[in-house]
Amino acid sequence: MKARGIRGGILLRFEANDDAASVERDLASVAHLLDGKVSIEVAERLDPALVDVARQAIDAAGGTLRDLRPAQAVEPPRGETVILGRTVRSGARIESSASVVVLGDVNAGAEILAADDIIVLGSLRGLAHAGAAGNERAVIWAQRIESHQLRIGSAVAQGSGSSGGDGDAAELALLKDGQIVIRPWSH
Repeated sequence: MKARGIRGGILLRFEANDDAASVERDLASVAHLLDGKVSIEVAERLDPALVDVARQAIDAAGGTLRDLRPAQAVEPPRGETVILGRTVRSGARIESSASVVVLGDVNAGAEILAADDIIVLGSLRGLAHAGAAGNERAVIWAQRIESHQLRIGSAVAQGSGSSGGDGDAAELALLKDGQIVIRPWSH
């Protein structure tokens, strides 16, 4: 059995080789976490006795069993988002195994590479490659996109280096039908 925190509580994941004794032992070691909302994720066929053991442990800790759900597809562990509280100067290269957030501008000649999204709270003039690890759902968001080159996943878009927006609305670049599209961002 594995336990991890989720929004609003904890998720218990039962594995195929779990038995009532091992689950009871594992739950005793995390009893202090069972006092809130608890969800159970089932990897394969589940012995109903495991749910009974979990319910008793949750009740004893003062928690509530919120739901029983099928296992989600296993995703590789993600890195941590890189947050830069400054402008990224020409010649700098920032890489992340997750997302990148820049609290400033990205100057021409700078490069931002992220496995997930790129968010720039300023003007993006340098090269930006979101979804560098193949994530084609990644996006590039900036106050102004003025880059000569954007990449999302394996797609590449060449730009004029000037923003097509009206200057007031932030812009969002995303993949649509294999092409990078830049549009005004609306909440």
